[in-house]
Amino acid sequence: MGNRAVHAVIWLPSTFYSAVAATLVEMFDLVNTIRGAPAISFEFVARQADATTTPGISFHTRREPSRRMDLLILLAMPGMQVPELVAALEEESRHARPLISRAGRERAIIAAHCGAGYFLADAGLLDRKRATISWWLKADAQRRFPKVRWDASRVLIGDGRIYTCGGGFSGLELGRALLRDLGFAKEEQLVRKLLVLPPSRQVQTPYEFPLTDLLPSQEPFRDRIEALSRTKLGALDLAFLGEQLGLTPRTLARRFSDELHTTPGRWIQDQRLEAAKTLLESTRLGIAEICYQVGYQDTASFSRLFSRAVGLPPGEYRRQSQ
Repeated sequence: MGNRAVHAVIWLPSTFYSAVAATLVEMFDLVNTIRGAPAISFEFVARQADATTTPGISFHTRREPSRRMDLLILLAMPGMQVPELVAALEEESRHARPLISRAGRERAIIAAHCGAGYFLADAGLLDRKRATISWWLKADAQRRFPKVRWDASRVLIGDGRIYTCGGGFSGLELGRALLRDLGFAKEEQLVRKLLVLPPSRQVQTPYEFPLTDLLPSQEPFRDRIEALSRTKLGALDLAFLGEQLGLTPRTLARRFSDELHTTPGRWIQDQRLEAAKTLLESTRLGIAEICYQVGYQDTASFSRLFSRAVGLPPGEYRRQSQ
């Protein structure tokens, strides 16, 4: 960049986390204060003249960037109702695409926060690249964009000049990584101390939990099989599910595919891993005992499966989640 100030543009969708948007520019502004000169310029861009969050916090925005971009950060809207959130992301993606295309032409670094990874995947920028996304969107993202090498266990992934990060305050990790990679490593250390930022987090799996615990269900099939998983976890297999639900293996597989977008075997594995995570978080049971309680017989195989699926060995997961 030479002696020229780095110009950052932050795209604000129709709704967004105001704290993430504000924290990013606070970090940039602190770099300028530490340097005693403008090292990073920044502006907000949105469809509307002034973007306002649901609680009523307003940000002054422009319709287009005022100058050439060195960095484009795409924020995405919050939400836990996955079908509604995905529909909103698809709508917002149409409006974000021209800005993403311009950033590509200008050779800017492009970073997507939370569900904004949808915008980059929809534009084809993530094909055959490693990327992460908010953990509650990972199943839908994998289904919609199979060419992307999704690894939603990670908080942050940088692949070349493209960055993706998970939900909520993974924006802190994104801001810190961008400062370091833009050449402000010394300033980033001071920013971290001045803002009393938490230690760097590598994985988001310790934050996962079933969204069905919070949201009212309107899916009878899902309700029935989840009730079985709570009471008969050790007995779960295809024959048991078919018998309890009165379905043939073929019909059972079709219902899982149509309604849950997965296979019975993968769903059973996910239920057992979720139960194992809960036991690791809330009990002092040993790894072997947890392995047996959730339906596995070999501790070594269970530990390998857990590490591969969650991104951490069981013992490390327990340490981080507590």
